[in-house]
Amino acid sequence: MNSMEKFMKMLSMTPYADRTEIPVFPMMLTTYGAISGISQKDTIESEDKWLEAMEKTFAIVGRPDVVMPMCPRDTIFVMGLPARIPGKELDDNALYQFVETPFFDDPSEYEKILQMGWQAWQGMYMCRIQNPPFENPDQLMQRYGLMGATLGKTLGYIYGHGLVPIFETATAPIFDTLSMARSMAEFLFDLMDDPGPIMDIINKYQAGADEQTIGMLKANGGSRAGCFAMRSSATFLSPDMFEEYAWPGLKGMIERFHAAGCLLIIHADGNWTPMLEYFTQIPKGSIHLELDGDTDIEKAYDILGGWQTIRGDVPASMLWTGTPDDVSAYCDKLINMSMKKGGFMLGSGCEVPLNVKPENVKAMIDSVR
Repeated sequence: MNSMEKFMKMLSMTPYADRTEIPVFPMMLTTYGAISGISQKDTIESEDKWLEAMEKTFAIVGRPDVVMPMCPRDTIFVMGLPARIPGKELDDNALYQFVETPFFDDPSEYEKILQMGWQAWQGMYMCRIQNPPFENPDQLMQRYGLMGATLGKTLGYIYGHGLVPIFETATAPIFDTLSMARSMAEFLFDLMDDPGPIMDIINKYQAGADEQTIGMLKANGGSRAGCFAMRSSATFLSPDMFEEYAWPGLKGMIERFHAAGCLLIIHADGNWTPMLEYFTQIPKGSIHLELDGDTDIEKAYDILGGWQTIRGDVPASMLWTGTPDDVSAYCDKLINMSMKKGGFMLGSGCEVPLNVKPENVKAMIDSVR
């Protein structure tokens, strides 16, 4: 099987005949620079350097089946937080850093969002958090244009080398985006004090934001969108708060993308164990759930295996401090878990860390070869 055939087999949720049918995705973004010896500064400034670092890394650890398609420069930009960048605020080989501080101090800003509209407000927000800030919306549109052109270039490279991009565009629930703009602690207080305006924003604007993303995705021939919903996990919210405030918007997103024939790749950092049952309420095969080690992956597969597909979850700590034998044994456990029901992608728990031992990534990739 080639990589795309493995990916499609995974999505079909049919049993695996043997481990070589399981796709492998060590999620690497900054890791390519660390393994290849190309600086973080260079891989952020140039997508060509990032692709060069990718190819050099594969020569060392082997070729995976699935990769991240969005280069570090655009990943940092699209996350929607102020950032410190290697070669500017940080050393050339440092890991980039997000800086979460309240963009607004007064909860009355929610009413402003309702009046302005989500798209206009988010555009203003994105302009102001750049370093230096963008002075007019045209600069923001040019930046999005550059991101689109770069994504097209990296997707061409990925498909041309027989690999599968995990997604072709990225999005996030308004709930999670607001929590970053407000900062998490203040946002939680707002939910407790007066959740009405926050829910009004989600109810009024989430559908339109989804339709815009779906339209752009399909216009470019794509079918998968990465959805970064990390702030909705039990790491941040109680199950009751999730059900009342986060789940309605996320569930609506999933249903809209599924109805349009698109798959949401839910990047589920943090502990989602108490929330797993909710994903049985949505259509079969409507999401691919990426777990990072905080969620009990065996429980997740027991609940969702055969209903939704799952990726996980070799821990970053094991990839850093463990041995190839440790990694191989952990991968064997996941592989044995997934053979009968299928629908599983072997991968790292979130991103492979900068301080990884390359031989541990090789052990992960080799475990399904």
